This record gives sequence, structure tokens and C-alpha cells, in this order.
Amino acid sequence: MRKFAKTAPVLIVFALLSVMVCFFGCTKDDIQNQAQKIVGNSGQGGGTSLQSGEIYTQPLPSKENTHYFGEPVPVEVFTGNVEYTVNKMTVLNSFDGENFTFPKRPVENGWVSKDGALNPEYMFVLVDVNVKKTTEGEAGQPVLLNNLRLVRSGKDGKAESVGGEMEYLYFKETDNAKRSSLPNEYLGVYLDVGCSVECQVGYFVPKNEESDASKLFFELGPNPDKVQYIYPR
Repeated sequence: MRKFAKTAPVLIVFALLSVMVCFFGCTKDDIQNQAQKIVGNSGQGGGTSLQSGEIYTQPLPSKENTHYFGEPVPVEVFTGNVEYTVNKMTVLNSFDGENFTFPKRPVENGWVSKDGALNPEYMFVLVDVNVKKTTEGEAGQPVLLNNLRLVRSGKDGKAESVGGEMEYLYFKETDNAKRSSLPNEYLGVYLDVGCSVECQVGYFVPKNEESDASKLFFELGPNPDKVQYIYPR
């Protein structure tokens, strides 16, 4: 009994180690196989094509991908080719309920009070942008304005998130530019080919993330490897 009592814990430990090695080995192989399938299929059916083992890095701002306010910037999206022209950016540290009409999300997240006043811990970045649809892509889909993302200058010139996403869209509806009634398409415009629309979009930015508006600019496009950058003049 003494001999069994001394060796039993050792045998149990070796058994557990064997099970763990087998388990993790099999799991690792399965994960690698699935990852290889995903990488191998990533270029099929559109989207960005990645080679096996490739590490993706978003390009830095350069002469080729840098633009300024007032310049039409073309971008290819699944709804077709669209030109975005950012004309103006205004930073608001306060507003009352008469200024804007928001969906439920800003109120639910505490960015705006039930009375419509801006939370003093946030600034609201309001942007005037013209959107023009130049070619048709997937029919029956809206042009999404949130392809235009607010960012700031980070280390080594890299674009960094400011912690605030687009949460507001206003435009005057016409026969050629319609708003969807679906909540998940709140930031979209049903736009006819060859037509443009003047829009206002807005971002809630926490002041503890960024309070210096001079560092703000925009990145544009759904494909990270083809992103375009737009700066104030």
C-alpha cells in the first residue's frame, strides 16, 4: 500500500501530461488547418487577398494616398465607386436639444442627455461631406457614410482611433437620394448613379481620448490596404 501511495501521484501526473500534450497537439493542428483554409479562401468572392503567412500592415500616409478638404476622393465599395469630398469640420463642446435629432444609441450610451444636450465629457465633431455615386455595384444597397472614419495623428505618423465612431447623419432627401427606414442602415444613403448629396455626419469623441482638434483627420475606405487619408487644409 505504501508503494502504491507513493507512485500513484507520479503516474497520475504523467497521465495528465500525456493527455494535455495530445489535446494541445491536436488542437494546434486543427487550428492551423482551419487557418490555412481561411487564408486560402480570403481572396475568393471579392475582398482583400492574403497569401499564406503574409502579415498585413496598413499603409502610412504618403503622397499617393493623402488628400485635403475640398478634394473629391474616389473609393471602391461593394455598392459601386463613390467620391467623398470633405468640405468642413466643426468641433462642438456643447449643444442643446434643438440642434440635432439623434437615434436611440447616443442617448442610451450617455453621449447625449434625454433633453438632447451634449455630455460635457465629450466633444461632437460635425463634418460637411459631399457624396457622389459614380458607378453601380451591388444593386439595392445604400452607400455607407461610415466608410469615412475620424482618426488622429499617432506615433510615426500612423492613424489612430479617437474612440468615437460616426453616430449621426443628416441629408435632405430627394428623388435621387433616399434614407432607409431600417435602423441598421441609419448611416446609409440610397443614391442613384451620377447623383450626389450634401451630408452632415457627426462623431462623439471622449475628451479623455483626444481634446486637441488640430490632430484630427480622416481615413476613408473599407479595404485597409487601399485606405485614403483626408486632412484639413
